[in-house]
Parts: sequence; C-alpha cells; structure tokens
Amino acid sequence: MDNNVPDGREIRVAWDQEGHMRMGKELHTVPDKCLREAAKELRAKEDVTIRWADKTAAFVLIRTEEYHHKLDEILADNSKFQRITKNPVDDSKCEAHRIIETVNAASNILHLLLIVGDYDLGYIHGDTTTHKPGNPLHPIISQIPAPTYQLVKKLNAILTPYVPDDHSLKSSAVFIGALKVTLPGGVIASMDVESLFTNVPVDEAIQIILDRVCRDDSMPPLNIPEHALRTLHRDHMYIQKDGVAMGSPLGVHFANFYMGAVERWVFVAIEKLSIYIRYIDNTFISASMVEEIEDLRQAFYNHSSLNFIIEHCRDRHLPFLHVLVGPQEECFITQVYTKPTSWACA
Repeated sequence: MDNNVPDGREIRVAWDQEGHMRMGKELHTVPDKCLREAAKELRAKEDVTIRWADKTAAFVLIRTEEYHHKLDEILADNSKFQRITKNPVDDSKCEAHRIIETVNAASNILHLLLIVGDYDLGYIHGDTTTHKPGNPLHPIISQIPAPTYQLVKKLNAILTPYVPDDHSLKSSAVFIGALKVTLPGGVIASMDVESLFTNVPVDEAIQIILDRVCRDDSMPPLNIPEHALRTLHRDHMYIQKDGVAMGSPLGVHFANFYMGAVERWVFVAIEKLSIYIRYIDNTFISASMVEEIEDLRQAFYNHSSLNFIIEHCRDRHLPFLHVLVGPQEECFITQVYTKPTSWACA
C-alpha cells in the first residue's frame, strides 16, 4: 500500500462499526482480509497515532508529531503540572504503606491491604475532541500501574453512596425518562464546564467530601475517623499539582462532589429552572427565556473557580449526550445523535 491513510468508504464504515461495537463492550472482527491488513499497516506507521474520539464512538487518526505537541502544551501548564527528575514510585509506595497503617489503626471496620509487588508511574494520553475547533486533546492520566491505584479504588467504593445526585444523571436512558415527564419550557440549552477535571480545586473538594461524609446528618455515618479519611484523600492521589486526574477512579467522584456543592449554593441564590440535569460536566437546561440561562451561568461562575460555556439550540434542536432533543408544544421529541467526527486530523 502507499503512504496515504486509507479513506475509502468501505474502511470508514468498518471502522465506524468497530468503534460502536467497542463502546458497547462487544467485540467486533473486521471480516475482510484487505481491511485487516490496511489496519495493521496503519497502526505500524510511526507518524500516525490512532486514538479514541472524546465522548464519541469513533477512532481518530492524528499525526504523531501533532499529538505529542498537544500533550506537551497540556503538560506545560505549570499551575497544573510540575516536571520531576526523580522517579517517585518507591517513595509513593512507602507513603501509601504509612497511610494504610494509619487508617487501619484508626478504624475498627475498615482494613486496607498493604501494597505488594512492583509498580510504575502512571501515564498520560489524550482523546481527541473532534467536535471542538482545533480538535484539542482531552487529557487522561491512567494510574493503573501506580502503587496507589487499588487504594484509590477502595476509597472510591467507600464514597460512592455519599456522592450527591440531586441533579446528576446516570445515563442517556435516565435523561430521556426525565424528558418524558416534563413539559417543555420556552428555550433549551446546554451548559458545559470547561476542563472540569483539571480545574476542580482539590483542597476545596476534599473539604466538601469530608463535610458530606462526616457532618451531614442526612447521610449514614461512615465510622471512619475524619483524620484518617483526610489522609486517604490528600496523599499521592494525583500526578497534577492541582485538579483531579481523568483516569483516576476518584476523578468522577471529585467532580460530582464539587459540582453538587456548587449547585446547592447556586440554587439558594436563584430560582430553579424548568429543567436542570447534569451528566458530570455537561448540563441540559430548559427555561422560560434566554436571560434565565445567562443568569444561571453567571451564578455558577460567581460560586466556583470554573468557566461555563453555553450552547443554545439550533433550529429548535439541541444535542445532549447521545440524544438530539427537539421541543414540541406538549412534549420533548428525542432521537439518537452522533457527534460529527473527522476521519483524519491534519
């Protein structure tokens, strides 16, 4: 084959099918030998990197040089990342042992296992955001090789019952169900949090979690001393200087705890809209008029350290998650929606 990336209709259809199968946790084998060989040759190209599209069931081809350049730009943010010269894995493992012994001694119901075996650094990679100008990377820091990974997974399970879910969605099916029992308002829009994970203030989020777990009378007692729980949170959870890692088992929990607290502050200050439903960093809104949506955005900005981007409907339709929503007089109309993607990024 020549040096061009295959872009025929046949291979596009096959790759699209493969992407959707994998997103659905099903394995799909491309039956055609020619397509298999083309995929192998493409994967072997050092100047081409194949990544997932962010929040879309599709693969993205990006020049390796550009991919590394975009990752370098992310890591160059000194407010979020700090370059180190010494491998911290051994120190992290020793510190994790100290934390585990402290927690086990302080709690009569929780026993954490000591860390045994060889471990390595986590690693960063990026999924391409194909529906935004410039196709920026969505950074993901995998901590599976790290010594604290299992410890963080355990903490994630402990905190799951305490995550605020007043406005939080679990899936597209729950979103569609909510629309079926709600009358349309005057306008619909979505509000996206810009880079939520890397902009969550960790110390503030930890305090929010501790208040929820240790001092909220409406929640069942955890029976783990607060100082032990704080130790679990603070030490060696993230590679970044601030913000949480997309790729950490605790990443989504930190984001939901922080956003849940901000929502409570906001809805004390302003009147709740017809519909306000959030899936992690993206919110669907129905309101009587556009001004109410802008007031909401400003209230969120005033009560947090985050930036919020509003997307208004076009031709009375708005995509949210994998659903295209169109309001009618008496009900919402929904259909399946797939975000636009490019088959190659120059």
